[in-house]
Amino acid sequence: MEYKRITDINGLMHLWKVDNLYLAGQPSIESFEKIKELGVTKIINLRSAGEMDFSAEIEKVNSLGLEYVQFPIVENGELNAENCERLSKMIDKENPHFIHCGSANRVAGWLITYLTDYRGMSFDDAVEIAEQNGLSNPGFIDQAEMIVKK
Repeated sequence: MEYKRITDINGLMHLWKVDNLYLAGQPSIESFEKIKELGVTKIINLRSAGEMDFSAEIEKVNSLGLEYVQFPIVENGELNAENCERLSKMIDKENPHFIHCGSANRVAGWLITYLTDYRGMSFDDAVEIAEQNGLSNPGFIDQAEMIVKK
């Protein structure tokens, strides 16, 4: 599994590449052109529509010919098990995807479930990668563990 931190794209916080996934906090509008240059075909926003006005982001992504999906992963402050599963099934292992939230925390919480259930990684190794990838809410570890055990 390829895993590395990327630091040379302005306007991105906690940008990591895990295989074909680029994972980050909220990108700046200007960073989407660089994201496209990475070969990304799909942008997945894990934030809810009410968190901020995403119209400029959606417009920019659409203008670049990329697919945009807004897919809230957290409900009532917790990872939603059904949405984690649905998101994991959305991932095309052949094409690069860019997945973001506000700070990369939600992305990292979901990543634990994805790496464990869909990439065969041990739970502890998945948590270690998630902690390096922006996980700041330790409660997501317990929530991810409950999702993985289902």
